[in-house]
Parts: sequence; C-alpha cells; structure tokens
Amino acid sequence: MFAKHHYDEVLNKFRFRTSTLKRKETTTVTEPRDLSPSESRAEPGDIPPSEPEANCDVEKAKSFFNTVLLQLPEESRSHLIKRGINLPNQRKPSYDYVSYCTHIKHLYPSDEKKENDIYESVFKEYNQTRQQLLKEEIYKLFISKCTSLKYLDITNINFQLYGFPGAEANLSKLSQLACNNNNNTQVLEGFAKLCKLIEKLHINLTSLNPGLARLIEEQQKLRSIIIKDNFVENNTDKQNPIEQAIIKKAKSIIHLDLSVEKGSNFYNNLFSKLTDIQKLVIYDNRYRNVTVHKQLNFTSTYPKLQVLQIGISFSVATKIIQATDDSLQMIWLDKGNHESEDQIRQLVQAISRYCPKLRYLKIFFREEVLEDFKQLLDKCSLLEGLYIYRESIYADDNIGKKLLDVLLDSAPPNLCKFQLHYCYFKIDTLDQFLSKWTDKKSLYLYPILVNYYEKRFLSKEEYVKNKIRLNDLIKKYKEEGVVKRFETSRNFMFINHFADLNF
Repeated sequence: MFAKHHYDEVLNKFRFRTSTLKRKETTTVTEPRDLSPSESRAEPGDIPPSEPEANCDVEKAKSFFNTVLLQLPEESRSHLIKRGINLPNQRKPSYDYVSYCTHIKHLYPSDEKKENDIYESVFKEYNQTRQQLLKEEIYKLFISKCTSLKYLDITNINFQLYGFPGAEANLSKLSQLACNNNNNTQVLEGFAKLCKLIEKLHINLTSLNPGLARLIEEQQKLRSIIIKDNFVENNTDKQNPIEQAIIKKAKSIIHLDLSVEKGSNFYNNLFSKLTDIQKLVIYDNRYRNVTVHKQLNFTSTYPKLQVLQIGISFSVATKIIQATDDSLQMIWLDKGNHESEDQIRQLVQAISRYCPKLRYLKIFFREEVLEDFKQLLDKCSLLEGLYIYRESIYADDNIGKKLLDVLLDSAPPNLCKFQLHYCYFKIDTLDQFLSKWTDKKSLYLYPILVNYYEKRFLSKEEYVKNKIRLNDLIKKYKEEGVVKRFETSRNFMFINHFADLNF
C-alpha cells in the first residue's frame, strides 16, 4: 500500500489537491487553467507550490497510476492481463483513494506549449491500442467510484463513458466538462442525455459537430463557455448549429472566452445578448483581421462586466469599455505594438472615463500618451496592479525614467504591484525611484528590466558587478520596507497569483 505522505506528494505534483482524509474531504485534480486574472489562492507575493505551467512529473505520476491499477476490479485486471499488459501485483490498498477524486484531467502542458496525454507518457512502453485499453479500464474505475465528480476531461476520448457502470448517477452531477471535435457525435450526444447541470464548458473547436450543439442545448445551468482554437470556417451569414446553441444560452452566460474569426454576424448576434456577462475574453488567432474587427458592434450595455481580456485591436476594447457601466475591475490588453498612437490614446481616455473601479490593468505604453496615462492614474483611484509593456527593450532608457517619475507623482494610494515589460532603465534610476517611495505601500516588483540584463553590452565582470549591485539594492529596500517582493523570472505573471477576481 502507498504510504499516505507519498501519495499526497504524488497527487500534489500531478496537479491534485489533497486534504486530511480523516475529514472525508475531496482529493481533486485542479481544473484547466484559464486566461483569468486570478485562479490561485495564494496571498499577494506568494508563489503557489505548483505553478500552473509546471510540467507533470511522469515518475511520480507512474506511482499514482500504480495505486489506481491496484484498485481495479478483477474483471478489468483479467481483461488487461489477457491483452499482454503487466499490472502491479502488490496488495490492494485498504483505503479507497479513487473515490475521493472530484476532478479528472488526462492532459498536461509540455515544454512545447502543447498538451500531452498523461497515459501516453506513463504507459509509453505499450502501443497505442494497449494505452487505450488501460485508459478505458481506468476511466471505468473512476466513473464507478467517483460519486462526487465535478470536472471531467473527455478530450480525444471516444469510448462510451456514458455507458459505464455508475455513469447515470455520477456523471449527472458534473458541473464542468472539457471536450473537442475529436469526440464523436455519439459520445457527445450520450453526455447530453446524462449531463444537464454543466455550468462550465471547455471546448476545443476546429470543426462542426452536431453532438456538441446538442450537448450545449441540453444544459440548464450553463454559465461559462471557453472555446479554444476556433478555426471553424464560416464564410456565410448562416449560423451553424453550434453557434445557434451558444446564442440560445447567451443571456445566462457570465464568462465567455472565444476567438474572433471570419464573419461578424454570429459575434454581433451573440454580443448583443450577453446581458449578464461578467468576464469576457476575446482573441483573434490572426490578430490583424481588421475588416472583421471594424464590423463588430457592441450596441448593448454590459453593466456587470468586471473582467475584460482582449487580444484583438484596441478599437474593439474601446467599444466594449464604452458599453460598460463603471463595473470593470480588470482590463488585460495584449498585442498593442500594432496599434496607432490615436488608438492607444482613445483607449487610455476610455479607461479614464468609464473605469473608476479598475483594480488591475495591463496596457501597451507609448511616450506620446504620457499625459493621458497620468489622467488614467488620477481617475482610476482604486488601481492596485499595473502591467505596462512596450514594443522594444532597445528604446531610450529615459522613457523608462519618465514612466517611473509619473508613477511616483500620480500613482493612486493602493497601487503597489508593478510589472514593467520592455520598460528599460538603469539601476541608478531604480534606486532613485525606490528612495522616493518611502511613504507609500510596500512594492511588489515583478519582472523589471535593468541594465545588468544586457550581457551583450557588458563584460562578464561588469555584468556580475551590476547584478550584485542590483541584488544589494533590492535587499536594502526590502529591509527598509519599501519592497515587499522582487521577482526576476521573465515568465512570472503576477496577475495569475491574486485570487480576488474569481470566476
């Protein structure tokens, strides 16, 4: 039998959350990471023990699956052994670990920024046919044992889970489901018959599937739809069944995440009905699909919209912001290096006018809109976190100094979390900034570029000297209470580590 502490370690590394089993609390696999601003329950400045992007530790996952395989019923074990699959022969655990799982996910991120199937990694000594046999029997175990199942990932799975023992009772309680077009129509229609209470649906959509449309239509409590890789080509104004199903649910949706592709008819119809929307994420996989962007209309108002994340032209963001009712708390804007000075200025002015409750902002910065940016800081008096990025690190470092001066003079009282990407300045400039921040809230400084990073322009000795100098500088201001945290990893994204905007 697995030792309890080792089992917990395996689960934690494999994105599981565990709690004291004596209390009969759940053991869960964390749900897939959204682009939301706040999924972690960490305190400000704390990094969770397992980063969302962390790769699965396959060896520890093997230990976990060893325990799962020991809990397979004899019928499943016999079925697998007859097909040449070696199973562990230790004594079956006396504790029923599997029954405590509430979230089941079989994909994990890899270094190549794509998702891998954990079954292919753990059981790589077997061919694809035997891997599928193992996956099917393990899922049978989960479906029969997990009486409190909340989240299930069926991406690329085409065996009939809805027909497994216990499916009618246990799958009917699902509140979250992840699926894609590789699920055949029969599988999705089977889930549509059993699952009526799904609240959050993750879809990898690349082609039309009538089973998916049926699944969406059957839901009675659907509140969140996240569509990934929306490459469905639709060159006509006629809506396909999936689009029609989504539009029917629009008035109850509070969280929508999708890509804008060809044709604006579907999007305009959908956006006009999002009366309860609280979180809206819009991207364009091609980004410069300007013709479609110009055709997008936001004639409705969004009085409940709190989180806006945009990866398309800033003109669209401006339209949406103007349609809100002072409700936005977080705005996350990407890819602004393609925008004109006028577009950036109009956006900054719209934020100043319509977002008095704004707390977190990611925005592209140009020196030409510095005065407008000052006005934004004045009007958005509740601002706590600011992520500013520029198009190139090799610009004049005086621009970085001007930005820090503006933050010193105009930052609202609660603003203390800064991430300045491609805003380059010297160590002396940072020193001057910190020396004048003494009467304000302690700072959380996330990836900030100072001149010791530029190895190509410095000798090795100069680089090491500057790095030591920067470390000493940060240590000094930490001791004085000016800096609470200084994060150097360029991959760190502070907005992912605050839980006060949760959907």
